[in-house]
Amino acid sequence: MGKTLLYIGAGILFLIGLGLAILGGFYAIASTSASGSPSWLTFGLGFGCVGILFLAGGAGMVYAAVRAGKTEVVQQVTMKVDLPGDTKISQITCRSCGGALKPENIKMVAGAPMVECPYCGTTYQMTEEPKW
Repeated sequence: MGKTLLYIGAGILFLIGLGLAILGGFYAIASTSASGSPSWLTFGLGFGCVGILFLAGGAGMVYAAVRAGKTEVVQQVTMKVDLPGDTKISQITCRSCGGALKPENIKMVAGAPMVECPYCGTTYQMTEEPKW
């Protein structure tokens, strides 16, 4: 319902703004005629500027209505791994200083596991050696 009201309000502002801009143009043109008054140019510019403000307000309402329809969806994926047979879990150590690393020290960056050692500050990509 909120988007509909924004679009209706934008339409009304567009119509008012267009009418004021056209009226301002008529006043500006009329000020140049032989029977016209030079002060009409001031009225024409004033109506034209106010009309442009109304048009800008209508455009802002259309932008707000379009923006209100967009929602970002964040999805968290959890993967469970079933390890076959007897599996030994060994302590991961830093290859620079040998310090013990925790799971918090490993982050996925662009699809690759990156390790940042809390002891020596070294950052490197974690690689797995072949098991054969």
